[in-house]
Amino acid sequence: MFDNSMFEQWLDTKAKEIISQMGDGKSLSTEEMMILVLKAQSNHFEHLDVELKNDMKTLREDMTRDMLQLREDMTNDMKTLREDMTRDMKTLREDMTRDMATLRKDMDRRFEQVDKRFEQVDQRFEQVDKRFEQVIGRMDRFMIWSLGLTLTSTIFILGFMYKFMGH
Repeated sequence: MFDNSMFEQWLDTKAKEIISQMGDGKSLSTEEMMILVLKAQSNHFEHLDVELKNDMKTLREDMTRDMLQLREDMTNDMKTLREDMTRDMKTLREDMTRDMATLRKDMDRRFEQVDKRFEQVDQRFEQVDKRFEQVIGRMDRFMIWSLGLTLTSTIFILGFMYKFMGH
């Protein structure tokens, strides 16, 4: 493979010789002009290479700094998001606890109302039971009175029939 340092040394030596000949007032051949142009291009490429390396180094540093800043920003954003979510979850838990307590109180109040209604229904049934007992008592008295009247009437009729029919 071709060694660049050897080429650079040869080109540098030749360019110095040609420049010194120019200083003596000697005219340049086409080949010598091409060597000087080649040396100028080589110098230009070397400067571009140095600038490119510096630009790449600066770009790498900028990218590293930007990535670190991005990581820091993301970490802070995630921390803020975690804190916000924790706060929101705590608020939600408190709201749900409060709502459940309200629902429990409302449910207890409704059960108390239902209990009162059952007590009222029980009282009505007790009143109906008392009325049935009264009606049954009346019916018993009526039945006794009716039986007594029937027996009395039967005895009276039998006595009447006995007296007039037969004796």
